[in-house]
Amino acid sequence: MHNISELKKKTHLDRIPVNRFFPFKIKLGETNVELLLACIVGIIAGYASVFFRFLLHQMHDFFFIVVYGWLSQISPYLLPLIPMFGAMLLIPFSLRYPGEINGYGMPKFLISVHLKGGLVRTRAIFIKIFTAAITISTGGAAGVEGPIALIGGAVGSSVGRFFEMGSQRLKVLIACGSAAGIAAQFNAPLAGVLFAQEIIMVGNFQLQTFGVIVIASGLATAISRAYYSAAPTFGNLEYTLNSLYELPFYILLGLIVGVLAYLFIRLFFGISDRFEQLKMHAQLKPIFGAFLVGLLGLINFGVLGDGYEVIIASLETSSGLTLAVVALLVVLKMIATSITLGSGNVGGVFAPCLFIGAMIGSTFGGILKFFLPGAGIQQGSYALVGMGAFLAAATHAPMTAIFLLFELTNNYQVIIPIMFASVIGVMVARHFCDDSLDSMELSRRGISLHAGREESILNSIQVESVMVREYETIRENMSFAEFMKFFPTSKSQYYPVMNEENRMTGVVSFQDIREILLEEGLEHLVVMKELAETRLIKLHPHDNLSEAIKKFGIKDIEAIPVVHPEDPGQLLGILKRKDVINAYNKAILMRELSQQH
Repeated sequence: MHNISELKKKTHLDRIPVNRFFPFKIKLGETNVELLLACIVGIIAGYASVFFRFLLHQMHDFFFIVVYGWLSQISPYLLPLIPMFGAMLLIPFSLRYPGEINGYGMPKFLISVHLKGGLVRTRAIFIKIFTAAITISTGGAAGVEGPIALIGGAVGSSVGRFFEMGSQRLKVLIACGSAAGIAAQFNAPLAGVLFAQEIIMVGNFQLQTFGVIVIASGLATAISRAYYSAAPTFGNLEYTLNSLYELPFYILLGLIVGVLAYLFIRLFFGISDRFEQLKMHAQLKPIFGAFLVGLLGLINFGVLGDGYEVIIASLETSSGLTLAVVALLVVLKMIATSITLGSGNVGGVFAPCLFIGAMIGSTFGGILKFFLPGAGIQQGSYALVGMGAFLAAATHAPMTAIFLLFELTNNYQVIIPIMFASVIGVMVARHFCDDSLDSMELSRRGISLHAGREESILNSIQVESVMVREYETIRENMSFAEFMKFFPTSKSQYYPVMNEENRMTGVVSFQDIREILLEEGLEHLVVMKELAETRLIKLHPHDNLSEAIKKFGIKDIEAIPVVHPEDPGQLLGILKRKDVINAYNKAILMRELSQQH
């Protein structure tokens, strides 16, 4: 057992015992230590990204050149067998590490970063590399960006825990690792930095934090460029803004993208809920989902995998993709990605968002080109802007999308259109839904990472886990004299008043009876129903403690009845203010303990 003084000593944020890991004495200031560790994280995450990329390419070539080349000679309709086989390969991992493998892992990752003291296990590096490579290389409609961000974050957490950093510095090192992973994967160091700030750090910008993330991102990019080309991921794209008169078209594109991003978020979590409710063995759901994705691949092969080849084709002037095909791919990719991750296969949403956005932009540009043949509309330019705008709208990370597009093109002219389309897309998406693909699952669990530390903890605890289920009640027709005989032996100062049907009609607290205590001769005339407060503040079992704290403050009361959501007269328990405080303190202590293990 840890006592409180030992726990505080071990988790003190300013404790930096780096010297004990070196055979010689060095003196490092706080800033220098963070820079040193950021360099270590950036280098390791860079090499992890290179290995992940190598493994993914090798496995993809094996499954779709060797295996599918053999299967297609028998029948092209055997295509679904490849993603199904990939889902079957995940079974040993999911059995060995239950709860750590399946589905879209970013929400769980963010909970580990912000609510569990930055504890991301070292094994996550290897698990995510292999499981994500399996899903994507066998045709799962997902991207590598979510897994590589988690892999980099696990590197940062492992390095920080090795040097016994506190929770705040662990969070910074995790952001460094995630930025490094994204930067190395896209060859886009600025996009990696902004991804870490907007998504991993949920917009909590600090200049010192920004600096160390830049260092890690830059080192990882340098390592990636040493093994792969320094050229942008999608090649050197030509982009031209013919006239400022085109800007209204890009604004309209942003409006369309915002609506479609909202629909995609709804579809994504709707399909996830369907798979969760599906009465099927948990290990069979990913296989069934992979089968459905394989069927969609028979409709159009382009929906399988990360889809980078199709994205590149849509950005080219003469892509050969018809308007009907790109419009169809928008719908197919939305469904395929939702099924892939909703069924429990592994991957991220960045690449699918880029794919869907490129298809939306290409469709929009094709329509403009058809109706305005003499306007010099470049269909690929709208595909490019749509790609960034949809990513921004779906993730609510406009800065990441803007700089990613700039680094993907090396063309400054893309900045103005992507700024308009991305910001408007995010505004429209937020108008319909406050949450992004990354935050929706957290909000559904009552967790708000944008809130302060205290509110985040209170949001994560439900009333039913804290409320008292054993309590004393009094009858409506009990006289005050009877109550005064009962009161001295009672351990409570808060009493629900119940009628003959055992339904709550009010409450009586010690504050309500103080005045009548001074009145003589009324004790046999007054019944408790007349003293009860009937305008009650009530809670439901699935409310969180943050909501409870707000209601405690309305009348400055010490207890609130917890009732059935559909029957306010059915009393389920009592929530006391002191129990809320105790639950919060316990949660803080458990979080600090988790940092030690």
